[in-house]
Amino acid sequence: MAKKISQLKLPSPNDTDPHPRLLLDGYGIHAGECFRALFPDGWHDITLEVSWDETGPACWYISTPGFADVCPVGLFVEV
Repeated sequence: MAKKISQLKLPSPNDTDPHPRLLLDGYGIHAGECFRALFPDGWHDITLEVSWDETGPACWYISTPGFADVCPVGLFVEV
């Protein structure tokens, strides 16, 4: 069976929480969720977390070593 691939998107503009959830297929994701994401060198398993020191979509980051400088918004992931 073929795997479905979707893109991590910015939160809904109606989400006024200072730490809004990123959207995947229209649903908000939670901190600590793991995904298999596509990078230029192939697929990698990543974990997404929220920083309480930042607000807005910038609060999301990849906690997996080696990917800390990559913004998760816009990544394509397997669902």
